[in-house]
Amino acid sequence: MIDIKAIWANQIPTGDIIIKTRIDEILNFKCYAATNHITGSHLYIMDISRNTIIPEFKSFKFKGLRIEIFDFNNTKELNIYLLDNQLKDIFSLFIENILQDILNCVTENEALIRTSNVVLKWKKLFDTINFQGLTLERQKGLIGELLVFNSFIDEDFSIDNLLESWTGPDFEDKDFVFNTKGLEVKFTSSKTPKIKISSERQLDTQNLSELYLILYVAEEVKDSGFSLNSLIEQIRSKILNHHKALKFFNERLLLIGYFEDDVENYNRQYALKNSYKYLISDNFPRIISSDLALGVFNTSYSIELSACESFLINTKSFLKLIN
Repeated sequence: MIDIKAIWANQIPTGDIIIKTRIDEILNFKCYAATNHITGSHLYIMDISRNTIIPEFKSFKFKGLRIEIFDFNNTKELNIYLLDNQLKDIFSLFIENILQDILNCVTENEALIRTSNVVLKWKKLFDTINFQGLTLERQKGLIGELLVFNSFIDEDFSIDNLLESWTGPDFEDKDFVFNTKGLEVKFTSSKTPKIKISSERQLDTQNLSELYLILYVAEEVKDSGFSLNSLIEQIRSKILNHHKALKFFNERLLLIGYFEDDVENYNRQYALKNSYKYLISDNFPRIISSDLALGVFNTSYSIELSACESFLINTKSFLKLIN
């Protein structure tokens, strides 16, 4: 695993404005972790041959980042700048994602296409970052995912496989995907519980052999409950000896937007009242892409619990759902 934060941390001023360190793990290309000695900001640099075709990035500047291509006499250079130091940890993960994706590339064209794909994926994340912390709705979404995560750990499911299957932090349509089986998770503290669906893709079973919906119903309490913070600390304590898994788990939290500076905002406590597991079949009350008229997308809707009763599954084990 390439630790670009460690490279930046070990860079010593040389008198030059830009301090560059070659990333040795990338054998086929000249890639650098760099720091602007004047501003203290970090950047990523990749040398490119003069005739290499550079894919058109859809956005050369977005929240906290700027991407530039410099054209020199015999070469070109891709620069990705961090503009906001509050995003330093996220930026590190972003660049590491690029490096992992181009690690085995042979041609510059292939490496740049993969870089472009990573940029477009991560733009969604940067656009959703809120420096006032996670909204209450997103807190509840994360709580639901962590309740499922915790349950799998308690059933001794492989922590490495669990982290790989947790697709929620990647802003995928499903919260968990285990091979061809998907889990979508909802958490509500409403006095009149219902299932809130945010898009026509969430309950679409396309490319999945099975899809399950898990609903946690809770009530807000003043004390003796669980909070987002307490759930995270509980999971951290359970995987404390799995150092790589703990690092990966903390990185996934960063991707979602959970920053340590905001933890005082996440102490709202809940008591779990009930949980429901549903198998999503063709007759389940839902809206999917094929139901929509041309040009209609990103539909959100709510489902009454009474309409889902015939789809309930009577099992407490999460492993039985995916095995």
